[in-house]
Amino acid sequence: MGYAENMRTLSGINCGLQSLVSYIDARNNGQSPQVATAQFAGNIFNGLARNEVAYEMQRFGNPIGNTINLYAGYGNPVSNTIGTLGLMSACSPWMFFNSPCCYGGYGMGMGYGMGMMPYYGMGWGMGGFCC
Repeated sequence: MGYAENMRTLSGINCGLQSLVSYIDARNNGQSPQVATAQFAGNIFNGLARNEVAYEMQRFGNPIGNTINLYAGYGNPVSNTIGTLGLMSACSPWMFFNSPCCYGGYGMGMGYGMGMMPYYGMGWGMGGFCC
């Protein structure tokens, strides 16, 4: 097994364990078995989908997917949102150009975004530099 396969396997185990902890917490807090099981399944499916995206990225030499998954964690709605949005940004060819700080603003000429893609990502009058 290579590095990408090992990371996929270990991340899958991590996803399962953290989702199980969230399930146990939900049951201890009085949630019905049906709701807790549905949340458990959603957490597992989200984590496994994120792991597959990170695996494909790692296979082609980009380790950022694994880094995002390690940062975001698994097993709860906040982790699922941060991880999914992070991976969607990292996979986008417009990742750099749609970054919130890649735009000019007032005082840079026109008063609205002046980056490579001036109307995407930032609202009118927002300023910044490509960082």
